[in-house]
Amino acid sequence: MIDTFVTILIGFGLLFVVYYYYNAFRKEKKLRLILFRKNLANSEEVERTIREKEKQYQDIYDTANSIIIRWSPDFRIHSINPYAEEFFQMNKDLAEGKDVVLDLFQIPIEKSNEVKSQLWNIFHRPEQNIRQEYDVFIGESDKRTVTWSNRILKNEFGYPYEVLSIGNDITNRKIAEENLMKSYERILDLYNNAPCGYHSLDKDNTIVSINDTELDWLGYAREEIVGNFTFNDLMTESSQDKYRLIVNSFPNENLTGVELEFVRKDKSTFFVSLNSTSTFDKDGNFIISKSTVFDITDRKIAEDKLNDYSQKIQLQNKRLQKAVEAAIKANRSKSVFFSKITHELRTPLHAVIGFSQILEKDPNLPNHLKGYVNSLYENGVHLLGMINDILDLSKIEAGKMTETREKFSLVQLWDTLFSMFSYRFSEKSISFELIGAEKIESSFYEADLQKIRQILVNLLGNTLKFTNQGSASLEIKIQSNPDQSFDSVRFIVKDTGIGIPNDQLHSIFEAFQQTEQGSSYKEGTGLGLSICQQLVEFLGGTIHVRSTIGEGSEFSFEIPLTRLELVPEEIKQKSKIGPIHTNEIAQVAKLEESEEEFVLSFLNTSDPELKRQILQLIRIQNFGQLTGVLNAIQTDDKGKKILEQKVQNKRYKFLIDLLQTSNPSE
Repeated sequence: MIDTFVTILIGFGLLFVVYYYYNAFRKEKKLRLILFRKNLANSEEVERTIREKEKQYQDIYDTANSIIIRWSPDFRIHSINPYAEEFFQMNKDLAEGKDVVLDLFQIPIEKSNEVKSQLWNIFHRPEQNIRQEYDVFIGESDKRTVTWSNRILKNEFGYPYEVLSIGNDITNRKIAEENLMKSYERILDLYNNAPCGYHSLDKDNTIVSINDTELDWLGYAREEIVGNFTFNDLMTESSQDKYRLIVNSFPNENLTGVELEFVRKDKSTFFVSLNSTSTFDKDGNFIISKSTVFDITDRKIAEDKLNDYSQKIQLQNKRLQKAVEAAIKANRSKSVFFSKITHELRTPLHAVIGFSQILEKDPNLPNHLKGYVNSLYENGVHLLGMINDILDLSKIEAGKMTETREKFSLVQLWDTLFSMFSYRFSEKSISFELIGAEKIESSFYEADLQKIRQILVNLLGNTLKFTNQGSASLEIKIQSNPDQSFDSVRFIVKDTGIGIPNDQLHSIFEAFQQTEQGSSYKEGTGLGLSICQQLVEFLGGTIHVRSTIGEGSEFSFEIPLTRLELVPEEIKQKSKIGPIHTNEIAQVAKLEESEEEFVLSFLNTSDPELKRQILQLIRIQNFGQLTGVLNAIQTDDKGKKILEQKVQNKRYKFLIDLLQTSNPSE
């Protein structure tokens, strides 16, 4: 019984043990399953992380802006990144397995061992990142300087199996560094060999740098001065006091042109001009001063001499001032005298010239007296011209010239000049014409017509005087600007005369000056061109001349003329252009011949006493009384009207020719 109970008890114990271990096994199995699943999840996370890291690394490897090369200890290339492909111009498939020194870097064979030795030293150094710098080649001639960062990759046993090299092209930086060094050397050369001295002072006034030029002046070596001398040690005692006074009076101010006396090593002295600039930090604390020094010894010596000369010159100037005042007073007196005397001389000269003209044309004048009368007329005209020139010059010098403005047209101006000169040019068989007549037909201005006419009369008079054959012309060019109220008008007088030498062109506009050809060719005062120049300048213009000996001259002047916006009708009527060439004079002469026939017919049909009275009044040129006599005649005869018109316009040539063709006995 007891055995049975024990057996049953042992059986229950065994069942309990079996049940216990069975439950433990199930729990352990379940735990192992949980751990397995957890390890599996961790493994997947690790793998995912590794893949992400590898992807990041590959992205960096592929997109890096640096050269990346992986190579083995036997210098064989494992891989290169895209940037290295582009840099070395070699595909990675071609590069793999090639020699990194010979094939990729293209180092010449004779230098390859030196580079490989540098690379092999990487494996014997403890650093993780080993930096090197050497040249590589791209193609045959493109040499590039690259700086490398090398990292050794080792296996689980600690043996190096690969080198990761990251390179950056520093060729441009190296070139810039070389250029910078050359610039520094040039600047240093300029600093030391400049024609002036340079030095710098610290806060204790000690010289911390000085250039070779200033050292040569002082006679010291650099090591004797730099760090040992203060600035005061370079100066004489008087200059030290002067410099101290200036610095104390103007602290922290730049110094300019301070004159000091320096002492050389041999105790001799020389003068300098000092310019100094101080540098401060952001808190206003003094850092350093930089000074420029100029040797002014020669200038000081020259100034001393100049002071002596200056005193002498001042004394001489006082004497000259008195002489100038006396000359100005005399010149004023001369101008007043010329103005008065020439004015008084012109009135009787006009009478002499007028009566000589009448005498010359008088049919009753004996032949043996005609030469004397002609000489009287020519000399009178010459003398009157000289007096007029002197009077004009005296007015200009006295500052009494005034501007008289009037309205006119360029056609009127040309007609006046043509009537004055056309017959005189024709008598010398010289053609005279207006060039570009169509350009002036609608040109109306307000200006000093009398002065413009005087300038042109003087220029055309010279043309007539110094031209014996060929031609003469006047050209008028107009330059208009709608934005301005005036036109720039240029008058050009050309001739084929004797010409002017080039070496005398500069003096022809001076008063009382004539060229050698001009003075020997004709008489004159030499004032005409001087008056022309001053009149042109008075009108706000400029005058020029071009000339060739034996070929002719060209005088031109340009002046501003105010345009007329509203042109009076009477000016328009007077601005119908007439003859523009001396070839047309013959036609005018024929017209006057027919007019003369009408006048002679009128005189011959009039009372003989009336005819004699009219001819006598023409002979003595009493046109006022003659006008009254003609007005008193009650007739519509065409000849009478023509005569009235000629008398009114004072057509001397027509009236004198009329006297000659009339019956001399009357």
